[in-house]
Amino acid sequence: MRTYPNIDIVKLARNKIELPSIVTDANKYAMGMFLFLFAFFTYISTNHFHLFTPRTLPLSWVDELVPLVPNTVWLYISEYFLFIVVYIFCRSPLNLNRYFYSFFVVYFLSTIIFIVWPTTYPRHLFPLPTNINEITYYVFNMLRNADTPANCCPSLHVSSVYLASFVYLDEDKRKFPFFFTWATVVAVSTLTTKQHYLFDIILGFLMAAVTYWFFSRCANYTSPAAVAAKVRARTRTRARTAD
Repeated sequence: MRTYPNIDIVKLARNKIELPSIVTDANKYAMGMFLFLFAFFTYISTNHFHLFTPRTLPLSWVDELVPLVPNTVWLYISEYFLFIVVYIFCRSPLNLNRYFYSFFVVYFLSTIIFIVWPTTYPRHLFPLPTNINEITYYVFNMLRNADTPANCCPSLHVSSVYLASFVYLDEDKRKFPFFFTWATVVAVSTLTTKQHYLFDIILGFLMAAVTYWFFSRCANYTSPAAVAAKVRARTRTRARTAD
């Protein structure tokens, strides 16, 4: 009978990666602006310029069943207010760093997917009705002009709002249900505005959940100076060993 070595799960869990604590109380808003600019430019560039022709995905029965509901565009764009509220009211630098790394990695990975496997949504099948509220029509039409049907899979809209809500799993669990519900409403609105396939939503949620779990449970955050000191110490130790 084959035998397997004993694996100490507790020991493995304690072997976390060391990451510099980039976000501090002093630079909180500057780093928030950096995240916004990073997200804006990476999304817009891959949304409007493609190395390969974007392909459509098959519509699931849910995609076909859910109608276009123009008024839900207001729920869709509430994403931006969700980000602002979560970021401003998050007081813990530790949780802000978890969010920062998670957000950055999700956008980085999604950008790679958008480049090598671009997808698009058949919006032409769902034209905006002309008998809706004038302001709603203007906002919705402006959104469609600025945000092309590309960059569908995974849904960054979905992964971003769920990442923001996950911050309150550690920041204040009493507020988590509110932000998670808000994120879910936004996620559903991506279907009713015909911005995304159901598959995009599922993948976006999974990316957010896995990434936030990793950076909240598998990483330790220390000041950049402390990280540099550890690197220097390890370098000196290796030099003495080599001698």
